[in-house]
Amino acid sequence: MNKNNLGKIAGLFLIYSLLIFSCKKVLNPEVIQVPTAGNAIQTAADVDKAVAAAYSFLRTVLPDKVFLLGDVRANTFESYNQSSNTRPETLIATNTITPLLNNGGGDWSGFYRVIAQCNLVLEKIPTIQNYDQAAKRRSLGEASFLRGLTYFYLTRFWGDVPMNLSAVDIDNIPRMPQAQVYDQIKKDLDVASANLLPTYSAGDKAVRATKGAAWAIKAHVLAWLQDYTGSEKLCDSVINNGQYSLITDTTQLLKIFIGKSQEGIFELNFDASLKEVQKNKVYNRTLGRPWYTDQSDGGGGTELYLLCPPPALLTQMFPAGEVDGRKSTWLTNSSKNNSPARPYLGKYRTLQVQGDTTSQNINESNIIITRLADIMLLRAEALASTQVNRPADAITWLNKVRARAKARLYTSGGSLQDTILLERRKELLGEGQTFFDYVRTRKLATYSKITQADWYTKGAWLLPINQTLISQSGFVITQNTFWQ
Repeated sequence: MNKNNLGKIAGLFLIYSLLIFSCKKVLNPEVIQVPTAGNAIQTAADVDKAVAAAYSFLRTVLPDKVFLLGDVRANTFESYNQSSNTRPETLIATNTITPLLNNGGGDWSGFYRVIAQCNLVLEKIPTIQNYDQAAKRRSLGEASFLRGLTYFYLTRFWGDVPMNLSAVDIDNIPRMPQAQVYDQIKKDLDVASANLLPTYSAGDKAVRATKGAAWAIKAHVLAWLQDYTGSEKLCDSVINNGQYSLITDTTQLLKIFIGKSQEGIFELNFDASLKEVQKNKVYNRTLGRPWYTDQSDGGGGTELYLLCPPPALLTQMFPAGEVDGRKSTWLTNSSKNNSPARPYLGKYRTLQVQGDTTSQNINESNIIITRLADIMLLRAEALASTQVNRPADAITWLNKVRARAKARLYTSGGSLQDTILLERRKELLGEGQTFFDYVRTRKLATYSKITQADWYTKGAWLLPINQTLISQSGFVITQNTFWQ
């Protein structure tokens, strides 16, 4: 480990930049003026700014990751033209290493930046003098929630991951078994739910963590761990005690993605007036004219470069002749050159004029992490499981979501579990849930291009780790077995 020790002496800035495994103290200089662990957080106001920085870091890393690796990898989107003008992201669905690495599938450093910030906040909170107890509990809850959520993404993407709970730690940390990481995730979410209130001011609705958000993410965690009994109980808490409700007017469904709607549980806020704009996220890859006019990155200016749901999937989700209010809301035809059989994802077309549409540097739509319809369908999945085995109740919750869309109600026929899974794919299209759904339900080989029979045990669902991260760790970090 001599190289590592030498690196520690000569290159703390390198560790700051790479954030490979355990994270040095990291604060956003635009949020906190003196970004050092020793003096950046000395007052309650400093804690507020540090928590805001953690949200900002999460907003930077998640939109690309959840769309490319949660939707495109699930074969839910592909290039408009599969023979020419094909976007490189399309190849993510083939589960080959080069397109995965080239599209950020091997880089976890952004997640650890969020975790380092949360660690620093959690370490500093007990040292603050004259701290209002309500504000203290909220900050403790938010930092714990964000750390738990971030580790949940890490483990679902890469499996065993390094786990660091210290703000200042520059030692190489090996990958921790998933079971131990999940124990910590559950602890963090329990701390969050114990300290957060059900709701806060209207301006913070859904974009700051609440008790209901902690319940919702833990419900997903337990479902992922195949504890459907525990997951169903938490879904019930969200639905009955979380102060959320579905938007019932199907003409107003886009309000969900404008953000802070009555059914939003947790989402990433984007506001052009606050300079919360980023280029080449889900919006830019799926929307063309009239929303974007620039062609510099192969999107926006010409529909031929955009990512769209495959025609066969569209037919499966929205059969001809069947009413479904989501068809005209989730999807849109952006120009006369667009074939009616190839509509685009329109959930994120709620763009405003404050941004720069010529450079695609605008996105006023919020990125939804979880909302009430998601939790209703997760509850249906849990109720339909052999563990809970209450199929009649599962159908009730499935039909609540279908009824909102004015879609035909399900009575019987086929597999109830598969029907719920398809409903989730339809309802949550473009929200980064589908790949996780397939892995959780062990249906990946049925619905994606990862078709080998032993995909789960072999780890084909896990992402590769960038070789740079492995070598920078002095090979303490090891590659996932499937990609060796």
